[in-house]
Amino acid sequence: MTAVQEYFSSGFLFYPLEMLTAVLVFILPLEKRRRPVLRAVGFAACVCLFYQLVFLVAEYRNEQEFGLLQEQSSTQGGYLSTLFWCGLLFVLLIPMVLGICRVPLREAAYCAACAYLMEHIAYCLRLLEDWALAPVDVSVGSPLYFLNSILVYGVVYLVFVRKMVQKGHYVTSALNSLSLTLGVLAVVLVMSALASAYEFEVVHAVYALFCCTGALYGQLRQQQKQGLEQELELQQKAQYEMSRDTIQLINQKCHDLKHQVEALRHINEPEYRNTVIDSLQDAVMIYDTKIETGNEILNTVLTEKSLRCQQEHITLICLAEGSALTFLDTVDLYTLFGNALDNAMEAVAALDEENRLIRVTVRRRSDLVMVQVENPYQGELTLEDGLPETSKGDRDWHGFGLRSIQSIAERYHGIFQISGENQVFRLRLTFPLEGQSAAENRQPAAKAATFEK
Repeated sequence: MTAVQEYFSSGFLFYPLEMLTAVLVFILPLEKRRRPVLRAVGFAACVCLFYQLVFLVAEYRNEQEFGLLQEQSSTQGGYLSTLFWCGLLFVLLIPMVLGICRVPLREAAYCAACAYLMEHIAYCLRLLEDWALAPVDVSVGSPLYFLNSILVYGVVYLVFVRKMVQKGHYVTSALNSLSLTLGVLAVVLVMSALASAYEFEVVHAVYALFCCTGALYGQLRQQQKQGLEQELELQQKAQYEMSRDTIQLINQKCHDLKHQVEALRHINEPEYRNTVIDSLQDAVMIYDTKIETGNEILNTVLTEKSLRCQQEHITLICLAEGSALTFLDTVDLYTLFGNALDNAMEAVAALDEENRLIRVTVRRRSDLVMVQVENPYQGELTLEDGLPETSKGDRDWHGFGLRSIQSIAERYHGIFQISGENQVFRLRLTFPLEGQSAAENRQPAAKAATFEK
């Protein structure tokens, strides 16, 4: 049998197809370039053809002088040959990812490394199935081989891949991409080659299965952590922009007040003079409004948001028993109401001015505290996993803010609920007061604060 015949009768033909499929799974949720399907087909064909051509030429000519391409009968030659072909395919997959998706080089390398992890999980399961189900045919190309690959790739996508992507990208640094790549090369390539050379595939399959699955889980947690850090950065930027807008509003009002005061000096008509005085009084009232809820932090965030509501012609009604929220950490309290009000203002900004209304309620009932933020909205509201999703395809709808609020509710053993009956969006949180001291629970309720623009 010739080298070419041995090649087509072996499973080596399927390995590039496995890796191509694995990479396609990992680039599925990424931001694509134009005509992604056509690009995927073209790049996959080029990678596969080039890889197969190099292999066939190398085997046919048996180029011993390159060392890496020695006969597979040699233990050292087989070990080095495995590393060479796996490394070559890894290098070829990176430009394929770059050609299909709008990602940087480090993200393309990260995607290829994760694809190796997933493919190796499927490979390890096949080894264990072959050992445990000896009479059953699990060889490459058999029905069980395809079933195994479909199940592994599908489960990995649902459990890991779709949750790792943040806004069409894997959040990764160059160092993280490099460390993952080296780790994959060590576990997947080197150990796999050694296992094949020294015949301890079953032992290798067991620990490699746990290693690869653990690595993907670690990457999922890392992606979530880095995603939260990025969102926090965006929130801080948004907070700065809001503060800047508030200062600009104050400066604008002060500028108007200066000119109106100067105009009063030259107004002799009593009626017009009273009109200007009323306008001055209305302008000053914005800064004279102090919301008192019995909680200094809540007072601060409500006052800050009320200025923005004033600027955007939004009516804010607040009935809040702030003393009931003393069990919340300062940062959690500010984050909760800041995100809730930001989301509500974003939703009502699309409505006519007469419908721009936000209602905030905080009240204590026995051993429970209820927080509710209501606002009208337009369009349809569809909930998935307790959070809204939009027809635009943005799964976050209100964005990172609602996930942050949900996390705070869970941290304090509260209940997080969202509803949208009658075109009114309601965010409701219910907290138990079991964490407060008895003396604190017996405190008289603070006077509720009501504010309306």
